Parts: sequence; structure tokens; C-alpha cells
Amino acid sequence: MNGNPTLIGIDAGMFQDTNTRFKIDLSGKWLAKIQGDKKWFEVLVPSAYDFTGKVTFRKSFNLADTLVNNKTIFLVAYGINYECQIFINGQFIARHSSGYTSFVVRIPERALNVGENTIEIRVSNELNSKTTIPLRHQVWAWRNYGGIFRDIYILVTPKVWVDDVNVKYSFTSNFSILNGEAEVYFSSGEISKFFENKNFDVKLQIFEKLDGTFVTETAPVRFFIDDFRSLRVKIPFTILNPKLWSPESPSLYILKLVVTNLGKVVDEFIVVTGFRELKISGGDIYLNGQRIILRGISRHEDHPKFGNALTYEEMERDIILIKNMGANSIRLGHYPAHPYVLNLCDRYGLLVLEEIPVWNVPVDILTTERFISLAKDYISEMINRDKNHPSILAWGIGNEFDSADKEARKYVAEMTKFAKSIDDRPVYYASRMIRNDVCVDLVDMACVNVYIDNLEKFSENVEYWKKRYENKPVIITEYGKAVQIGNRNGYADPLSYESQAKYILDRYRIIQEMDFDGSFVWIFSDWRGERPVMTIPNPDLYLYTMGVVSYNRERRPSYEVLKALYTDGKIPTLAIGDYSEDMPIVYPVVGIILLLFLSYIYYSYRWFRENFNRAIFRPYNFFADVRDQSQISFGQTSILALIISTTLGAFISGVLNRLKQNEFFDYILTHLIFVDWLKVKLISMIWFPFTSVIYCSLFSFVLILILTFIVQFFSMFVTVRVFLNHSYSVVVWSFLPVIFLIPIDMILYRVIGSLGTGFMIVGFGLFIVLISLSRLMKGISIIYEVSQWRVSIFSLVLILILLTALSIFYDYKFSTFAYLRFLSNILNSVK
Repeated sequence: MNGNPTLIGIDAGMFQDTNTRFKIDLSGKWLAKIQGDKKWFEVLVPSAYDFTGKVTFRKSFNLADTLVNNKTIFLVAYGINYECQIFINGQFIARHSSGYTSFVVRIPERALNVGENTIEIRVSNELNSKTTIPLRHQVWAWRNYGGIFRDIYILVTPKVWVDDVNVKYSFTSNFSILNGEAEVYFSSGEISKFFENKNFDVKLQIFEKLDGTFVTETAPVRFFIDDFRSLRVKIPFTILNPKLWSPESPSLYILKLVVTNLGKVVDEFIVVTGFRELKISGGDIYLNGQRIILRGISRHEDHPKFGNALTYEEMERDIILIKNMGANSIRLGHYPAHPYVLNLCDRYGLLVLEEIPVWNVPVDILTTERFISLAKDYISEMINRDKNHPSILAWGIGNEFDSADKEARKYVAEMTKFAKSIDDRPVYYASRMIRNDVCVDLVDMACVNVYIDNLEKFSENVEYWKKRYENKPVIITEYGKAVQIGNRNGYADPLSYESQAKYILDRYRIIQEMDFDGSFVWIFSDWRGERPVMTIPNPDLYLYTMGVVSYNRERRPSYEVLKALYTDGKIPTLAIGDYSEDMPIVYPVVGIILLLFLSYIYYSYRWFRENFNRAIFRPYNFFADVRDQSQISFGQTSILALIISTTLGAFISGVLNRLKQNEFFDYILTHLIFVDWLKVKLISMIWFPFTSVIYCSLFSFVLILILTFIVQFFSMFVTVRVFLNHSYSVVVWSFLPVIFLIPIDMILYRVIGSLGTGFMIVGFGLFIVLISLSRLMKGISIIYEVSQWRVSIFSLVLILILLTALSIFYDYKFSTFAYLRFLSNILNSVK
């Protein structure tokens, strides 16, 4: 919970307070009701709820008759996630989606009461896989908190008011003169009964923000406005010897617009901004005529106490920690931040990359007209809110979408053009496609995210990117490493804090040597994710531990290393440690036990040996004996079922355990296992091999029983009588080839070293299973006394129907085929 009041004064997030307008703060206690419940309960706003669902919020506020009748009333919301419907006194006022952008809604006079009014906001944070921005989250995304998680208030203005201001400017060659222009947008209500003369004057006053020193004032500009009209007025201004904004010297100015009618002040509107010249030339970024190298870090809005509804104090603590680290830039990944964060970046001197949450989007979705329209609305709201901040370096149109497909050029071209039609700052997106990106030529900066553990391979790939886009600023927008909480084993341990620090140190030196235009470490602090992550063995699987500070903002060695790198200080000593990878003993032990046990019963019991040999080498005769009701004891079959299920269980467990730290395998599992509690159980099992073998063996045995009952069920549709014991025997002995996986179980952990070899081993296992299924078809045809091709065709049709139904479900619900193509492009992006 947050519940803190909206900040007032010159540093307010939006709409700085003046003498002619004021705010009715709606923060504090509200009533809330979860959909499906009848009971209302008390909550604090701003705050975030940590579940997916729909919640209705309600609050009363009072308006005097002078406000209702003589003023213009707006609702200002800094952030409501994801979608909301707003009602005032039961009347529908507006709908808004795009949960991380701020919005302003004018409340019609007819909807307001003199005295008590009631506002009701119905909020839903439900995302889907096709038509929301962001899409339904995958692993490593941020937590999809819901609620009114940022400031909300009523803004009261005069009947003629300043709607917005766009400040544009340029410098003479030596920065001694600034020639500017304020584009001022005015609006009016019904003003005839308030103003006999509808001619108004507006002038611009400029002050230095630090000490309030008066700088200049423009001559009044006259304009005429009638009832219910909007217009634009341009006010030119000049500043001699302006103090330029930069990360080292973040000088700011107050631009105050004063609107008068017959000499009486009607409205005052304040813009706090700074002046700097940003240019891209020769593939480099120049700030105020000097080349700048971005020393950056990314940041999510998340906190253990407040979720993403951080207090003003917590936001400022984060920015101070980042500034003290020596950073000169910050990437607000991957969505527009609280407007106060932009004010802080202006004041403390941090250049900002700000972007919309088009993250992890396949091209089939990215290029639809509906998605592009939603993205345009998102970027329009982001730019129009933050365009006057001097800290904004560039606008981001997305992160890690499928930029390896030529169809994605449609999205990139349209969004770049649209963004530049609003503001002329550079446009970028962060690519994951190092070797196969086909869209970077359409934007102003070549930004790439690089997660490669092998240092030599990292160097080769970033060098390729640098050379390929030598005519653009080249920026590494993400590189970093996750850690195991509390692991101080030295950097020899790949999950330790020291390993994270060494990872950053080695890569930053390469980035420096290759003269990149900047880099951003991922990420400032740990954050909570929407899906459980498999690759890091932390107690909380939803906590993503890639921060240089912890979730509670405790500094890790990587913070100190990065601070030394960014400030040219002494690099702290990092302990190497004594680490060797643990090889689970359970797999060779289980393999040896299975092999010894199988050998023992094979050589000790003639009946088992004869059945074994006939089932392997003469399966037709074996299954014919089963059909003719020759006795194959239930005990024999069950012993073999135990061996087969344990063999298969150890195989499955070994593959899962060996690939547990592979991010692509985690990505696939996250997509396929859409029930999070089930994935949590699976992860908890995978990291403990002994438990994993037991559960996987039980799972395999249950599959044998399911197949047995399926065979028995379909026996009702044939003329011969089939007993359950026969169905059981056919299924179990059909899977006899699985025993050839026993030697692989013994060496599995050592031979699987990557996703590629993992797929090869899995392929071999699937080959054995397919042989077994083929044998099963033969066995079924024999005991059913029907041709094998009829059984095979029927089984194949049944399997195809089930797979088709499953595929249709997954594709409809989760866009599976689009994501598979996207994942294929990611896998091909690094060489």
C-alpha cells in the first residue's frame, strides 16, 4: 500500500500548481470490491493489487457550487493498470487502456453535483496474447500489478485554460543565444457569461529554477477564443547565454504562461524544462557539442513493500542510488515511468530512454492494424506527457520483438514516422536479433540486448553489431546476469554475486574497447515477475534476481564494480572461490541398480528370459500368445513395468535437470505450462534430482496405466474378448525397448551440455518411444484380431485429432505458432 498524497509545488509530477488552478487530491482511503464479491472493503490509493482480476474502486469528494458552475473540472490519473472505466455519479465518463501512461479526462458539468460526488473506477489488469499492450507476460517480464497504482486527483482550472505547451528551441553556433518558441494550446468552456470581451493576452515569463532568478519576459500575444473552442498560439522567446542542461550540470528553467483578460489574470500554466542540444552525427551522439558515451542502467518500478506503487521517497532513493553509481543515463524498461521519475531525472541529471511495453511480440501480432493502432495510442500518450523533459534522449517503440522478420518493417516504419510527427527526438527499439535483424536501418540508434555467457562469443557478436551499424550510434541496451540470493562463493560459481560482478566487469571493458556509444546494465534492482522462473534456484521463483542491488535495495558487489567503472575508480577485489559443478549421483546410481536388477532377473529366471527374448525378437509370436490367453503373470509384467517406468522417469528427470538453467527451455516450458502453480511444482521437483526421479517414474507408470485403460476401452468395439490383464501385458511389453535407455540414464548428465545436445538426446528418447508405440500398434492388432494398418490409422487419426485440438487451443489462447516462429528467430540470432 502507498496511499500518499499527490505532491504539490514546482516539482509535481504533472500540472505544477499555480494561483489560478488547484487540485482536489483523491489519494487516501477508497472502498473497493473484487468482481464476484458483494462486500466492499477499505483500501489506500495509490496502491497495487497482486492478482489478475477486476476490481471496482469508489470514493466520494465534495465540490462547491462556485467550482461546478464557474470552473472547468478534470480527472487526472497518472497510472491505472491495465484498463479502466470511469463513472461520476453513475454516469459513464471515459474508458482508458494502456496501464503505464497518464491521462486527463474532462468531466462534463452535467455529471457533477454541488456538494457530494461519487467517483467509481472499474479496473481490470487482464492481459491476453493478441490484443493488449503488453501481451500476456512470458518469463522474465515484470509483475502485472493491477489497480490505481499512481496519483489520481481532480484538477480545477478556469473556463479559459492552457491545455498544453510544446517548447521548441535552437541555439546559435556558440550556444550564446537560444531562440525558442512555445506552442501553447488553449481551450474554453462556455465563457460568454464570464467574459464580455473574448480577446485574451498571453505572455511568457522565464526564471531559473535553482534560485528563481528572473531571465526574460515576452510581450503579450493577443488571441480571440469563443465558447467551446480550441486554438494554438505560438510565442517566440530568446534567452541570452542560457545555462545548458547536461548530466554534469542539470540546469532547469521555469516557463510560466500568464493568460489575462482586460488586465486580469485568468490562467497561469508552468512548464519546468531545460535546454540542451542533442545531435547524432557520424554515428555518434553529441550533447551540447560534445560527444557523450552513455553509462547507463535499466530500472523497473517495483518494490517489496509497495509493488509498483512506489512512494515519492522511494522513487527518489532509487534515482540517487543510480546517480551515485556514476551513471549518466537510465533506461525505463519497458514502459513509461511515473511522471515524477522524469522530474527526478531532469533534476539529478540522467539521460532517459523511455519506451512503450511492446515486449516479446511475434511478427504475426506486431503487424496487425489493431496492434499498431494500440501502439500509436500508447506512444502518443507517452510523448505528449514527457516531451518537455530535457532528460529524454530517445523514444522507444519496443523491446525484443521479432525484428528478424521482414514483415516487422511495417511496424517499425509506421511507429518511427508516427513518433517523429509528435517530437523530433531519436527513435529506437531494443533488438534481440544480433545476426538477423532486418529493421534497424529504419530507426536512429542501433540498440541491442546481448545475453551470451561465453565471453569470446559475446565479443564476436557485439563486434559484428558494431561494424554492421557503424553509421549509427550503437548501444548495448541490456547485458547482465542473474544470481542466487545469498551466494557469496566467489566468481567461479556462476550463480554467485561475485560472478555477476565479474560478468559485468569483463563485458563493460569489451564495450569500452570497441568504442560503443553506450551501454545499459540490466538491471538496477531485483523485481517480481509474472511467471515463475526455472533457471535460478531461489526460494521465491517469482523474484527475478538480476539487480545490482537487491529487491530491498541492498548493494551487491556488481554495484560497487559498476560504480568504479563509471567513475574511473579502483575496481574492488572479487574473490575467485573454489567451485565445481555438482554431478547428481542419483542418475548413475539408478542406472546401475536398474541394470543389475534387470541382469539378475534375466539370468536367474528362465520364464522372464524367454518372455524377454520373444518380446524383443519375435513380438508377433509373443503377442499372439497373449491373445491366446497364455499366461504371462501379472507379477512379471508389473516388475517390467517398474523397470520401464523408472528408466523412463530417470531419463525425463535427467533431461529436465540438465536443462534447468537454459533460458530457452524455460521460455518453452512457460509457454506450454500456462498454469503457474503447476510450473512451480515442476521447478521445485527439477532442482532436486532424487525427488524428480521418483515423480517422473510415477508419472511414467501412470501413463502406462492410462494406455492400458485406453486399450481396454476400445476392446469393447471388437468381436473378441480382451481381458484387462491382456491389455496391461500388451502395453508393458510393447515398451520393452525403453530399457535401452538405461545406459544413457547413467551418463545423461555429462553428455547434455547445451540445448542442442539436449534436443539430440531427447530425440533419441522419442525414437525409442516411437518404436515402442509401433510395437504397441502391432500388439493391439493381434489381440483385437484386426489388421495392424487399421489400428495404426485409427490411432494416428485419434492422435492427430487430439494434437489438432490442443494446437488450436494453444494457438487461440496463447498464439503458440507465432511464438514458435519468433523463438526460432531468436535462436538463430547468435552465431
